[in-house]
Amino acid sequence: MATFHTMEVFQNLKMQNNMEDNVFGKMEFNVGWYTTKSVDFWNKRYVLKMRTSTLFEECPNGSQKQAYLHFNADIANISSKSFDLVSEFIEDNIEEIEDVLGTPIPTDIHELIIPQQVLFFKNGKTAIICKAIWTDENVVVLISDKMQVDFGYIIENER
Repeated sequence: MATFHTMEVFQNLKMQNNMEDNVFGKMEFNVGWYTTKSVDFWNKRYVLKMRTSTLFEECPNGSQKQAYLHFNADIANISSKSFDLVSEFIEDNIEEIEDVLGTPIPTDIHELIIPQQVLFFKNGKTAIICKAIWTDENVVVLISDKMQVDFGYIIENER
């Protein structure tokens, strides 16, 4: 009987980890509320986690919803601009990349940097978080009034 009760409690907790948002749709909680979305980005299709910087008891706020809508509406422009910036970032860090990977390095940007998730901050900023194959650090495209690319430290103070 105790096993059944434990399983019932577990199932109730699992059900509470889901919610339906009027903009993001069905979301799950794991270090913020998130959903997944298939997007064309950098001329390739990715399934990205769309995550909000929220606590379990919080729902996405208006700024996060607006940023999500803007991201979806302007994905082609964001993709194009961020691709150019990421290409420049690779050029600026070419020595470090070559030190780790050797030469020649892959010429296809998709083999060096892989977008994994889009994070929508409470302040309305957006971060595209990418895995870089030459380092344990993430590479981040931060979108606010302007767009910038750097290692993950650029979002340390964002909320």
